[in-house]
Amino acid sequence: MDKIKKIFIFFMIISLLSSCSSFFPQLGPTTRSILHSSDPYITLVNLNPQLTSVLQQFVNNYETQIEHFFNKKYVPVIGTGDILEITIYETPPAVLFSVGIISGSGSTQGFAVPPQIVDDEGYITVPFIGRVLAKGKRPEELGEEIRKHLINKANNPYVVVKILSFNSSYVSVFGEVRESRKVPLTYTNTTLIDVLSSVGGVTSPVNKTLVQIDRNGQKLVIPLELVIKNPRYNINLAPGDIVTVYYKSQNAVFLGATEKNVDLEFEALGISLAQALGRVGGLKEDVAHAKGVFIFRFEDREILEKADISYKAYTKKDEKVPVVYTVDMTKPESLFVLKNFTLKDGDIVYIATAPSVQLHRFLSFVSSAIQPVFMIERMSRR
Repeated sequence: MDKIKKIFIFFMIISLLSSCSSFFPQLGPTTRSILHSSDPYITLVNLNPQLTSVLQQFVNNYETQIEHFFNKKYVPVIGTGDILEITIYETPPAVLFSVGIISGSGSTQGFAVPPQIVDDEGYITVPFIGRVLAKGKRPEELGEEIRKHLINKANNPYVVVKILSFNSSYVSVFGEVRESRKVPLTYTNTTLIDVLSSVGGVTSPVNKTLVQIDRNGQKLVIPLELVIKNPRYNINLAPGDIVTVYYKSQNAVFLGATEKNVDLEFEALGISLAQALGRVGGLKEDVAHAKGVFIFRFEDREILEKADISYKAYTKKDEKVPVVYTVDMTKPESLFVLKNFTLKDGDIVYIATAPSVQLHRFLSFVSSAIQPVFMIERMSRR
């Protein structure tokens, strides 16, 4: 009887061992199956502090993107459709402008020319002069030109030109703002924050809002939070710029042995792997495999090449490389990796189950399976 019992138990254990990987429930692939994957398309990259620092240089590199958008503060230039206010001052006794005086204190008198609209050809009409080209000139330049025309006609003239309505130099603002419209660029309304303030601000959460600026075929996309925190990114806008403000939900999915399996939404500025793990409650202490932290991502081919990382394959359409980044949290330096590795929109973070958990489940199952054999034997001996 003992011999038959031992043979029965032996074959039962062999049978369970051969099928335990599929018989017992799992949260997903094991650490071993991922690290030893023979998939011809997926590239495995083991993260360390040095490599993470290199990769970080190419994540949200706004400094490089913004280089082409730096320009000096815009100085208004007269253009088609602008409405000008022209005042001509003449030293007494006035020769030309003895009527229409708007001021006359001291030794000078001023004459207000009726508001002038710059026509399609860029001209305005000035009394005693006729048509004068205004387009493309700054107000002080136009004033000086008018003065030269009046030197031999008026008594020591001086001309002041102001732009009453800036109708030619504007930016267009659309999207998640309180009022989508054209915004004139003036002497005091030139930066990105100036323009957004003039339309009443944004309607979406600041930390999840992106601002896109289109200029001469080039595009810049930056988080609004970065613009507010760092004055360097509050750039001067230029006439013709198109500013689009939109809400951007960035998400990373957490699966496996974490306290919470969630689709985690995070800020437009990005979030580190350490911050994200903190928000989902971290690894399950009694289940997670510390050597089995994986980030699944379609990485930009250019980034891998700049980081000198070889890869197996990439998509032809957008040149994305299927990559699995691996982190071994049993190593102390992994904490630096977690801190410096930035998650991207669409990442999948997977925590594998520890092998000891599967072993414990197996032993528990074997114990429950063979216990009836001993119970039967005990009953037969009575």
